[in-house]
Amino acid sequence: MYKNNIKNRDRRLIDEALASEPIKNTFRLGLEFIKLNKTFTLTAMVIFIVLNIFGMIPVASFIFMVLLGIFALVIQIHIGKIFYESKDIKNYITEIKESSLDKTLTEHIATAFGAYLGWFVLALVLMFFFSLITSSLGIVNEFNGLVILGIPIVIVALFISYIQPLVQANVIMSNGVQEGFKAVFTLFSTRLWHLAFQSSYFKYIAGFGLISILLLFLSSFIMGLLTNLIGIPIIANVLMLILMYIFMIIMAVGSMMAKRIVEA
Repeated sequence: MYKNNIKNRDRRLIDEALASEPIKNTFRLGLEFIKLNKTFTLTAMVIFIVLNIFGMIPVASFIFMVLLGIFALVIQIHIGKIFYESKDIKNYITEIKESSLDKTLTEHIATAFGAYLGWFVLALVLMFFFSLITSSLGIVNEFNGLVILGIPIVIVALFISYIQPLVQANVIMSNGVQEGFKAVFTLFSTRLWHLAFQSSYFKYIAGFGLISILLLFLSSFIMGLLTNLIGIPIIANVLMLILMYIFMIIMAVGSMMAKRIVEA
């Protein structure tokens, strides 16, 4: 799957992870980050859950969802950079154990804000084009527009999700508001699309994506079952948010793995 053309002196932990069982190592190294610094993990999880819960309040939902998006990006940037720059597993473990949430927020919040702003602008542009297309077709009802344009929308969404790990890797490696903002728009980079159609990248993303979908489906089924058995939806909701946090970490590792694959 992975042709490691990196010279021995340049080999890092990420190269070792890609050399054998890359998908398994993606999950393993993501979970290591969660397990090795319990203070960081528990604090970040609590903030993540609280922001999600407050995001359900109609009056303040927009503010808290923005804060949630920026916070999630801060965490992903932190883990992504640590993993990508670690020389070996010992260095990775040390960096994780020395991580503190306040320092992480200070270092990466500007980049996260820039990236969030970039995704927000991109979403507005896509919504504008959707409205423009539906209006030109004489479609007034948004639901009818979704039905008629359903297949093209799904195809576009699949293509975006396919290249998104490389875009996210660019976000993770950027520094500051401006770089974070610009990194989002590498989605339209012809070079990035060319790299994304390497067979090694396709195999990794297809395998990682399939396993992730299956795990999320299984987890959702279990959460639904627990809700029916216990009769307290809030417990299942909190467990689902914890799962989302874990998956967010794994996705950051996966994005950096994807970046390294196309670099080789």
